[in-house]
Amino acid sequence: MKLATRSLYLQARDMIFDLINDNLEPMDKIPSEQKLSKELGVSRNTIREAIRTLEQEGFLFSRQGVGTFVIGSKNSLKTNISTLESSTNIIKAHGYNPGTVNVLSSVQRVSQDMKKTLSLHDEEENIFYIERVRTANNDPVVYVEDYVPYRIGMENEYQESYYESLLDFLENYDLSVSFSVCSIKAVISDEKIASKLELKEQSALLLLKQTHYSNIGQPVLYSDSYYLSDNFEFNAIRKRG
Repeated sequence: MKLATRSLYLQARDMIFDLINDNLEPMDKIPSEQKLSKELGVSRNTIREAIRTLEQEGFLFSRQGVGTFVIGSKNSLKTNISTLESSTNIIKAHGYNPGTVNVLSSVQRVSQDMKKTLSLHDEEENIFYIERVRTANNDPVVYVEDYVPYRIGMENEYQESYYESLLDFLENYDLSVSFSVCSIKAVISDEKIASKLELKEQSALLLLKQTHYSNIGQPVLYSDSYYLSDNFEFNAIRKRG
């Protein structure tokens, strides 16, 4: 079946994604750009952009002169850890409806450790704290604690005009995120996190500790994100130096 004339690379991406899920296993090679171009009725440039998108999401790996291969398992929400992407977009990209529940937010006095992490000035005494659970098709998949340099009015706007994506909210306060420094730890759920994620027993989690920076290197957000390891998979392509 060929794509409609109005199709763009994201629609080609969805068709290739369906091909991966329906017919291919990890380390299988996908059809060539030329073959996909012919089958979908779009240009090779469109196919190339669709494949690049799936690489960024952690589904594919291309090796010049060899081909493009499927990586990872089929059942996880995957993303390439080298690409900074919000949980909202990761969930959407996999065909699920993103949501947020159990949102708590408050203005808090900043600790000395967090003041150092966010490079706050001595006169800056408060941070904006947000606690929330992200869902995929209403199932809890991520518990997040966010710490933001406080700006006047933040708490009211966030509580009155809730934003699904925190990154979009921060842009209203000139706190745009350009890149992040991330560390990943394997942890076991404690009583608090088990309650937030509705876990019936102790479960393995992936903890992403991230400091997010503006394009001039100013810290604008720190977050601890607890991902259910059964639902999320973070891929990285490691090339020999």
